[in-house]
Amino acid sequence: MPNTVQDSLLENIRSRDIAREGQARPCAIIWTDPRGEWLPVVTAMQTQVEELLVLGEFDLDRRTGPAIWIRCLVDRILKDPALPTDRAPIVYLPKVSRQDLRAGEDCRPELQPLVELMFRGTLWLQHNGNDWGVTTFLTSNKALNLAIAKDNATTDALLRALTEVALTPVAQLRDRHLEADDFDKMLTTDVIRDLLRWMGDSEGAKARVDQNGWGAICNQCREQLNFDPETEDVTTAGEFLGVGAGKWAEVWSRFEESPGAFGDIVGLLRRCRPSGSLQFDRHRWPDLNDEDEVTVQEKLAEIQTLGHTDACSAISELEAQHSKRRSWVWAGLGLSPMAAVLESLSRIAKAAGKAIGGTTPDEAAVVYMERGWMADAGAWEALSAAPSADEDLIREVVAHLLRPWLMDSATAFQKAVGNKPLPCAGDQALVKAGEDGCLLFADGLRFDLGRRLSERLEGLGCRVTLNHRWAAAPTVTATSKPAVTPVAGDIVGDVLGENFYPNMKSSGKEAGAMILRETMEGEGYQILGNGTLAFPASHPAYGWTETGEIDELGHKLKIKMARQIPDELDRLAERVLTLLNAGWKSVRIVTDHGWLLLPGGLPKVDLPKHLTASRWARCAVISGAATPDVMRSPWHWNPAESFATAPGIACFNKSDEYAHGGLSLQECLIPDLLVERTGDPAVAASIQSITWRGMRCLIEATVSGENITADLRFERPNGKSVIKVEKQLDEDGSTSLVMDGDEHESDQLVLVLLDPDRCILTKKPTRVGEDS
Repeated sequence: MPNTVQDSLLENIRSRDIAREGQARPCAIIWTDPRGEWLPVVTAMQTQVEELLVLGEFDLDRRTGPAIWIRCLVDRILKDPALPTDRAPIVYLPKVSRQDLRAGEDCRPELQPLVELMFRGTLWLQHNGNDWGVTTFLTSNKALNLAIAKDNATTDALLRALTEVALTPVAQLRDRHLEADDFDKMLTTDVIRDLLRWMGDSEGAKARVDQNGWGAICNQCREQLNFDPETEDVTTAGEFLGVGAGKWAEVWSRFEESPGAFGDIVGLLRRCRPSGSLQFDRHRWPDLNDEDEVTVQEKLAEIQTLGHTDACSAISELEAQHSKRRSWVWAGLGLSPMAAVLESLSRIAKAAGKAIGGTTPDEAAVVYMERGWMADAGAWEALSAAPSADEDLIREVVAHLLRPWLMDSATAFQKAVGNKPLPCAGDQALVKAGEDGCLLFADGLRFDLGRRLSERLEGLGCRVTLNHRWAAAPTVTATSKPAVTPVAGDIVGDVLGENFYPNMKSSGKEAGAMILRETMEGEGYQILGNGTLAFPASHPAYGWTETGEIDELGHKLKIKMARQIPDELDRLAERVLTLLNAGWKSVRIVTDHGWLLLPGGLPKVDLPKHLTASRWARCAVISGAATPDVMRSPWHWNPAESFATAPGIACFNKSDEYAHGGLSLQECLIPDLLVERTGDPAVAASIQSITWRGMRCLIEATVSGENITADLRFERPNGKSVIKVEKQLDEDGSTSLVMDGDEHESDQLVLVLLDPDRCILTKKPTRVGEDS
């Protein structure tokens, strides 16, 4: 991933090296720079970017020359200097604009050899076709999206410090409002920074300063560190850095703060570790970390030869030995993936060391909620964190740790259900929203995912109460979803049909999604579309909405769905915040069922199809008088009717990696979360109309709360502002905004309303002249 501003710049340029539909890859990427603002950065990049060609006075070593020479290199007529064959050349043109190249016969003669490259290549331009200036690139939401003051003093300071800005990690510039003083400070003397840059790229560091500047750096190093870059080799500095004695401890600390900001210091440390009997700190040497990574890989490969108990112990021992490496600098650089995945594997080993027992379902649930859920969470978290090269290995280890525990726990749970069946219709409290509360249904939100979601929401400042309930059995959406709606009392079961649906009392219709929503609406519930921002329409209001794709992803992607779970949980958390921001006092998150997930597939048992009216992965409806040797359990909606359930964690007739419908804690114990805001009630707003009068935008909105401001932004809600000044809405929710010039007259804009903390309350796309 990009680390510095220069890294991000190069990635953005290289992203143009793709073949558009029906077209060949570009022969070159043309980088026009009308004011020559990028020259200081390009000078530094010339020693690092092999495909970079620069228009200017001929200098073979720096790949600089006239247009005809560049054209011959792009066309591969000249072989020296050699250009990478897997990347398109980047042709930088200082003091040349896109209009200069498009001037046709009026194009300057010295540029004419490059004109034809526009048609076979591509220009690196903004979305609106303009050249990328420095400030635009840094502030555009299409690029780095930094917050930089717009005054001339800040722009001048930025350009003066551009070389330093380019080498600064982007993370250090985010979440700040950068002004002239911030950039001026970058130009002050910093001997440790300059030394580290020389260690990571000795030639590039020298090229960035003149002879006097380099001499000053050497003098500072001699005075402060007793080291002379002019006379001593860079590997000597690398050894001093790794040992970290005396004042070099400060150099190491600086490297740890931003390890990706100083070039290839990792490579330097790999080739200069001291040998022999010299004692040193192991955490300072990346090659030793590499050895530890290989050791973990080898040990994990042996796990499958061990019994389950020994395998769990071996994982715990590896975690004890390698957990400290997650705090080393190499982990932050992505060089310790096995140490990272051990954290999740160790949670499986700890939680799965003992099966979950209990003579009743409630007793088993207590144990699962205390420790069992961590095994399930550890499984998908390990699979999600597994490096691609070791994905198969991690899947095998997860399966080896998880399979016996899942089987034993499910078998014990099914015995507990035999002792005391799960609740049937009417045995659990009806799911209802509180006043001005919204019910959010998330299909397949397993209990461990509910725990992780509650942690995310608490981290976002919400108050979360995590409860639990039993899913309606069999644990398939047709049976389970109606049981967690506020109209469950209006639903009955007669004969268990092949699709597992109950029926509505009043109409006899199947309680499918559309009928459920219509019935809830008839009971006074406000039905909210997925992803829409809907305010409570009355007081008190009761809402229902559905979101999330967890179950869909499981059926579609199988074990690969593990990598999607973190993003799904983030989207669910975002949806909850959106509802709270819209004025709902609480959001109650409910789900229908959980699921089983096992790399390599769940075991298979046979159930002849001719004995069933309907056979799903983990449950079936038995035909007529057939009496197969299979466990039966009462149907939630009519205990007189029963369904067949697969034993343990098995599936009927095929080995799925993802399945549900049966009886296991993972499928039957579901979360029930109540989410509320902490502190004062949030302000809320809804845009009612947008009217344009020339370059003035007239706004009418419905608002709750004070100090709500309006802004017009370019292309995206977090894009740059295109107005002269933000304005606060009047008491009646109206205001007007004036465009800052006509530059964005034809562009897509977004009107946003902001709360006092600058959070977006609502948004609406618009264009100049388009009323809505």
